[in-house]
Amino acid sequence: MGRPAERRLLALLAPATFFEGYDALLFGLALPLIRTEFGLSLVQAGVLGSVVFAGAFGSLLLLALADRYGRRPMLGVTIAGYTAATTLTALSAGVVDFAAYQIVARAFLGAEKPLASILVVEAVGEDRRGRGLGVLSSMVAFGQATAGVGFLLVVATGASWRILYAIGVVPLLLIGFARRALPETLEPRAAPASLGLADLPRRWVTGAALLAFLIAVYPSALTVFASTLVLEEWAWEPGRIEPWFFVVWAAGVSGFFVAGRFMDRRGRRPAAFMFLGGASLAGLVAFTASDDVMRALGLGAVIFFLTGSVPVGSAFTTEPFPGPLRGRVGAVTRLFDIGGGAAAPALVGVATGVFGSLGAALAVAGAGHALGAATIAVTLPETRDLQATVSSRRRSRPWRPGVWRGPPGPS
Repeated sequence: MGRPAERRLLALLAPATFFEGYDALLFGLALPLIRTEFGLSLVQAGVLGSVVFAGAFGSLLLLALADRYGRRPMLGVTIAGYTAATTLTALSAGVVDFAAYQIVARAFLGAEKPLASILVVEAVGEDRRGRGLGVLSSMVAFGQATAGVGFLLVVATGASWRILYAIGVVPLLLIGFARRALPETLEPRAAPASLGLADLPRRWVTGAALLAFLIAVYPSALTVFASTLVLEEWAWEPGRIEPWFFVVWAAGVSGFFVAGRFMDRRGRRPAAFMFLGGASLAGLVAFTASDDVMRALGLGAVIFFLTGSVPVGSAFTTEPFPGPLRGRVGAVTRLFDIGGGAAAPALVGVATGVFGSLGAALAVAGAGHALGAATIAVTLPETRDLQATVSSRRRSRPWRPGVWRGPPGPS
């Protein structure tokens, strides 16, 4: 696949991660408005959030099916399912059908980013895959920013929260139509039909699953507790937030692109040590600092290294594994990713009681990224030169019955 074709591919896949960021943040932002309309108490709203979150487990089956039916058909299913569920969410008459539609939406949406990452790994040249994963991952931040702006507009105009779900329908339909141009990258004959997860090195599968869990803890904890930290523990008011703070924090989003290029030039393992280790260290600085300047700079560093960690994680949970099993491996790592994200708020809550402050608890949660780097060092191989693309498999290593021999060497 040439570079123009790769750029078209990324343009078609980018909405997968854009709407993941949009939808994940949208529910939390709109929850006060939803509570008011449906007459929910705080306890009932909490139950609703847990029920909606559980829909992500439905993505596990969709990912596994991508190894049987192909990447393109399953991407088509996910976009159609998410579009329908999002449309129905905007039309929901009560809390029960709202929850049902959102469970379905989360199931389809949860499979989109892993499937898109698999397609990038299999369709983009090995010397550009890191940048491709960086661009794909960066759309999460843009989706979250769009959700934030949309919410502010709804609040300012007194409009309904339903608009926030309805506005995603038209572009999603257009994207669903355009995705017919996506290539199919699954090559079933690249491996014996009997090949299964048991044939892969146990160390790699275990390492990828553990990595997915560890790097889900920190971002989830920050999503839940960042506003509490800033408004309550740090007692920041609008007058204390300098304009240059926003410049530093916006610049931190460049981590997606820097990490992608760094992976292509220096390798996946050096990038993991730099970005995962950097995220832990930055959190230690930001969340234990006592003055506003160090806190603002530390938060900028946290954003930079955390965003850079996303494409690194995508590479290590996708690239080491043979194409015909990437969907099933993706289901395993997605399960652990969900587990890490779900466990994070409770872990930070307990740690706050132990260490006496929310900032200290978040710094401890950041250690999960350092442990993720250690997991990579011990269990996962370097994959920078892996010939994972459709067009570069002619000289890949041969298969032996029942044995996956690892990433092929360079051509």
